[in-house]
Amino acid sequence: MVHWPLVYGVAAAVYAGHQVQAVPIENDKSDVYAEIVIMNEAFPGVGTYLSSKSHPTEESSFTSSAVTNPIEAPVPELFDPAQVQPAVLGRRRLEGTKSHDMMKLEKFFGLDLETDITVLPTRCQLDPVPWPSSYWPTYMDSVNYRWKTNQPSPAEKYANAFGHDAKALMDKISFKDGVDKHKHRKKCLHKRDCKELKDGSECGKRYGQKTGYCIPNWFGICHAWASAAILEPEPRCVVVHNGTKFEPYDIKALLTVTYDGARIPTIFLGSRFNGNDVTSNITDEYGRFTDDRRRDISPGFFHIAVTNIMGRFNSSFVIDHTAGNAVWNQPVRGYEIVRLAWTTPDAAAKKYFNVDKYPFNDAATKIAVVTTRFYWVVESGENGPLCSTGRIDKFTTKVDYDYVLETDETYQILGGEWLSGSKANHIDFMWIPARKPTNTTVTAFGMVYSEVEQLIIESTRPGCESLPVTNSTAVDHSSQGGASSASAASSGSAADEPTPGASSNSLTSSSDSDDLTGSASDDLTGSASDDLPRSASDDLLGSASDDLPRSASGESSRLAPAGNATQPVSAGMTAAPADNTTEPVPAGTPAAPAGTTTEPVPAGTSAAPAGNTTSPAKAIAAMIDSLPAS
Repeated sequence: MVHWPLVYGVAAAVYAGHQVQAVPIENDKSDVYAEIVIMNEAFPGVGTYLSSKSHPTEESSFTSSAVTNPIEAPVPELFDPAQVQPAVLGRRRLEGTKSHDMMKLEKFFGLDLETDITVLPTRCQLDPVPWPSSYWPTYMDSVNYRWKTNQPSPAEKYANAFGHDAKALMDKISFKDGVDKHKHRKKCLHKRDCKELKDGSECGKRYGQKTGYCIPNWFGICHAWASAAILEPEPRCVVVHNGTKFEPYDIKALLTVTYDGARIPTIFLGSRFNGNDVTSNITDEYGRFTDDRRRDISPGFFHIAVTNIMGRFNSSFVIDHTAGNAVWNQPVRGYEIVRLAWTTPDAAAKKYFNVDKYPFNDAATKIAVVTTRFYWVVESGENGPLCSTGRIDKFTTKVDYDYVLETDETYQILGGEWLSGSKANHIDFMWIPARKPTNTTVTAFGMVYSEVEQLIIESTRPGCESLPVTNSTAVDHSSQGGASSASAASSGSAADEPTPGASSNSLTSSSDSDDLTGSASDDLTGSASDDLPRSASDDLLGSASDDLPRSASGESSRLAPAGNATQPVSAGMTAAPADNTTEPVPAGTPAAPAGTTTEPVPAGTSAAPAGNTTSPAKAIAAMIDSLPAS
C-alpha cells in the first residue's frame, strides 16, 4: 500500500541486457503509482526545484494541519504493483498489460482508452478555453507584486476587502511562494550580481527593500495558474467589494495563489526530469536521451493520451512543455494530426534510424509516421477578459511533434519513438486537475476559497460590465520557456510597471520545422508498404480553426464541488451530442484494413452516451470525499 503525500524513486521496469533499451508503453516512466496526487509542496509538477530535502524553516511553518479540509490520508491503490508484468526483451505490448498511467486515466474518466489509431480523433479544439494569466514569478514576490501603478497588490487588496492582516498575509505568501522563501540563496543588489550562477536568476526583492536574493526566473506558481485556468471561469469584470476595487487580473492572481495552497487532487502522468540539463544530455546511437526521465513521455503514450483526453473526452489538461530541468506548466487547448503516413518497420529503420532492421519492437508490424500540431495557452500580462474577446489567440502557441508509432496487425498502438527535433523537445509530463477546492478550503497562509469565489461569481455574472476594465499590461511574459523580461519587480518600486512586450507565442506563428527530417514526402524511401492504409490528406489545417470539434456547450461545465450529483461527463467538458454518430471519418484517419466490417468511431465522438450525468471522476471524488478532515 502506498501512502500520501507522495512516493519518489519508484521506477517502472525497463529492458535490461539488450543492445537497445526501449521502454514499452506499459512501462512508461511514472513518478507515482497512486491514482491521485495532491497538489502540495511535494507535487512533482511544482514550478520550482524539486528536492527530497526541504529547508527546515519552510517545512516548520506550513504544516498540513494549517489547511482546512486537506486531502492527506491513505488512498487505496489503483492496482497491485507486485502484479505488474515485466517487460519482454525487444518487445512493446499492450495486449495483457497497460501502463500505470493509462489505468489511472481509465479509472478517472470511467471509460476504456481507445488505442486503435484508425479510430482515434485526428483533431480537437476545446471550448471553453483555459484563460491566460501570470505564473506570478517568485522573484517578483508572487501576488505581493504591485502590477498596477499606485495600486495595492492583489494580496493587499484581498486582505483589505475581507478583513485580514495585510502585512501578515503578505509575509506568509512571500515565505511560501515569494522572495523570502529563498533567503538561503545568494544575496544581490542587481541582476548582474546573479550572472555567475548561470541559472537565469533575477535579483528578487520584496517591495521597498534594497537588497534581495538571486532566484531563477522560471520559479513561480504556474502549476496553480494552469489548474485554476482549467477549472474556473475567466474573470471578466471589475468587482468592488467593501470599497476595494478588484480588476480581473487581481482576481486571477487570487485564484492562482489560492489553488497553490488548496491541495486539490490531481491525476499525474509521466515522470518529471529533475536533473542537470548538461550532464544528463547524453544520447544513445539513435539520438535519444539515455536518461529515461528526460526521454519520456513516450510518443506512444502521448498520442493515446492526447487523442483520448481531448479528442474523445473533450477535456483539457496541463503539460510541462519542456523536457529539461525547468518546469513550465501550461493548460492545453487543442491538437491536430497534420501528417499520418504508413510504412514498414524495416523501411522506417533505414530512413529514420540508419539501420537495416527496426531495433525497438519486434511486435510492431506497421509503422505510422506522425506529425501532431499541439496547442497550449501561455502566460499573459494583459488585464481584462481574453477568452470571450477573442484575444486568446495571441496567448496560444503551437508546436509540431514528429514521431513514429508502432502498431500491430489490428492497428493497436504498441509504442513509438520521437523523431528529429522532437527527440529533445517534447513534453516532460502531464496532469489533470481533478476538481475545484471545496468551499470550506482555507490555505495555510490564510486564503479563503469561499471569499475568492465571491469575486469570481461577481466578475462573471451576466451584465457585470458596468465598470470599465483598466486596459494595461500587468506582467510582461514576452519570453516563454526562458527568462521573463518583466524585470521591474526586482526594483521594488510601485511605479515601475513592466514594459509591454510583443508576444512571440502567437497561434498563427510558424513552428520551428514544418517537415520531418528525411520525411518530406509520403513516398517513404525503401518502403514496401504501398498497400498499407495512408492518410487521405497530409495537411489538415495550418492553424486552429473554427471547424475543429468543440464541446457541446460553450458554457462552463467544470466539475462541481463534492457532493453535487449532477456533475458533467468529463472533467472540464461536456459530452458529445447524441446525434454525433453519423459524422464521416475525417481526412487523416487511415482506412480500416481490408475485410474489417466495423465502422471506425467518428472523430470527436465521446464514448459516453449523451445524457450521461455520471462524472468520470465519480469513483475518485467519492473516495476523496470519504476521507476524514484533519
